[in-house]
Amino acid sequence: MRWIVGVLWGGLALAQSLTVPPEAPVGQPLEIRGADFPPGRYTLKIASAAATTEVDLETFNGNLATAWTPTAAGVYKFSIQVGERTVEAQTRVQASTPSPQPRPALPTPARPETAPPTLGPEGLTLGTWKLPLKGEWIGPKLLGQRAFVARGPLVLEIDLQNPRVVAQHYPPGDVRALDADTELTVVLEDGRRLGLGAFAGKPFEGKWESLAVIREYFETLSAAGSSELDQSPEANRPYWYYFSRPVGSIGPADLEAVGRDLLQRGHRPELAWGPGVMQWLEPWLLQIRAARNQGLEQSRVWSEFFLKYLPQVPGAKAMLWEQVGWLEAQGRPDLGQCYREALRQVASWQNPLTSANMAAATWGLLGLYGLMLLYLTLMYLPAQLRGVRPSGGWLAGWFRHPLLRLRHSVLAYTTVGERTVLLFLFLLVALALLGWGFMARSEALIAQDSLTRGTLRSSAAQETLRSFANTAPLRGLLAYALAKENPLEAQRLYEVAPPWTYVLIGRGTPEALAQAFRRAPSSAVVREALGLGGDLWTAVYREAGVVREAVPTPRIIAATVGLSGLQGLSTDFLAAWRDLPIWPSPLWAWVIAIAILLFTLYHLLCFFLPRPQGVDGHLAWRRGVQLFFPGSPTYSQGWGLMVLLAVAGGLWLWGLGNPWGVVLAGVALGFHLLLWFLLVYRGNK
Repeated sequence: MRWIVGVLWGGLALAQSLTVPPEAPVGQPLEIRGADFPPGRYTLKIASAAATTEVDLETFNGNLATAWTPTAAGVYKFSIQVGERTVEAQTRVQASTPSPQPRPALPTPARPETAPPTLGPEGLTLGTWKLPLKGEWIGPKLLGQRAFVARGPLVLEIDLQNPRVVAQHYPPGDVRALDADTELTVVLEDGRRLGLGAFAGKPFEGKWESLAVIREYFETLSAAGSSELDQSPEANRPYWYYFSRPVGSIGPADLEAVGRDLLQRGHRPELAWGPGVMQWLEPWLLQIRAARNQGLEQSRVWSEFFLKYLPQVPGAKAMLWEQVGWLEAQGRPDLGQCYREALRQVASWQNPLTSANMAAATWGLLGLYGLMLLYLTLMYLPAQLRGVRPSGGWLAGWFRHPLLRLRHSVLAYTTVGERTVLLFLFLLVALALLGWGFMARSEALIAQDSLTRGTLRSSAAQETLRSFANTAPLRGLLAYALAKENPLEAQRLYEVAPPWTYVLIGRGTPEALAQAFRRAPSSAVVREALGLGGDLWTAVYREAGVVREAVPTPRIIAATVGLSGLQGLSTDFLAAWRDLPIWPSPLWAWVIAIAILLFTLYHLLCFFLPRPQGVDGHLAWRRGVQLFFPGSPTYSQGWGLMVLLAVAGGLWLWGLGNPWGVVLAGVALGFHLLLWFLLVYRGNK
């Protein structure tokens, strides 16, 4: 049995093929193709007697394809290393055949040389041939019998012998300059230098506004009636080419091509997108609703595209939930349930704590703290007024006998339970304020354009992650970002990162996989790694030919950056506190810090003050105060705070228009009155 398996594996190993034309002239591009390669990146070596060139390639559905233009005659060998085997091919490049000399008896006039192409305001001109172009283009850059011009994220390749556009190249960013040596090299705005064969597998990192160049190019050709001048093949175009196209020209096959290309270039459904891409995708998103007039299947084509590949572009989740209701109204509750389950999983990727939530919690706790302080002040006001009379009165005592007046602070008259509850509320306010600041800081950092393009494997995202503090949680993010480009460095970083689920899956060892399953037994990625099942996206990855990995979701990224910021408190507390983005100015940071310090000292001092005698008098006054503060009969036990929160929550829901808010507030007030009557009854008895 083993020898049969060995033969099968050997057959698979020998299945790769590399093909090039057997002969080619100098200056003509060679089409180099490979078939049946395992998924991954490969290096194509082009060797001749004079020089050696290397081109990086990446498989698409097992195939490799690139073009290379020889500049000198000779025998060229092409090779790709696949494991321990080398796949090779060879071609002979011949010099151009010189034209025969004219006979002396039949002289013919000399034919003038063709002038090189020129780029003007109306386009590219080559003799009588003109390619209409708008805007400021770079070039032309000549390489053999080819000319190249570029603008934004588009490079055009023109055949000089038979003038026409023979190829469109899409660099992963805006082109700043063109350079030509043995092959064309583009210099991008971010400083990267890439050959034409290095575009494969890289996500788009240019400005989203630059995609208008692609649309304008096609519109210019169409308006001039010159579409036949562009004879470039339409296969293997990147996703940002489709983004620039009008929504009416996009069909189901195009959407599937876009989705596969997104996954193959490192984009993941788990990662968030910023608003910049919506200038191109908003018409696509609205097409979900518009296609409902064409029937169920037409609308599903668009909604399933976003559900599979782009569920986290702005507005997608709301539109997909709307689609759930529409599908159920069409008599397809099965599809509605499928969408519901997938959207619940998408929701689990989100960060439940936002800076807006933390701000509301901070203000709510501060209001609750102030209300408790007001309640205690009113409760013990008669006893306090009697106690501060010898020192000069409630207000004047602070100036005549400040230490004696502090001895008769309102907290000195409270019980130990009331002091504990008030101190607990104060600590909650301080922690909520700190959490609000660091959550706002985390959101500001991860909202950068380089981290909101649905991938962490772009060069800009890697540089952004490197610019963050070098903490253990952030090493895990950087390890994921480098896993494809630098696997050895990624494994080193995974080993020193905290053992979160995506880190354990990234390590890939049997012990790490077992630990990941114990930590997250319901995670689809973990179960898929162990062969125990999957989810909606399992088939999506498989159809795209991409191995599924554990991805740091927005929830994990926010927690990672937030924890990294908290660790900065131990190294430079004052700088970390001052730089929180919630302060209107640095002065506010110091004022609030001093206020928190003073209130902390005040609470700690008052916590140990002895309670004066005769505090329990004025019973009627205290019962009257307790009547107007919901839950006050049990504040000292802590239960009264739940009643107070229920009343506040009910009023808040009522203010939002939810009728159940009145019910909640009414039940809480009824429970408060019951507690109050029981307190009065026991006191009278």
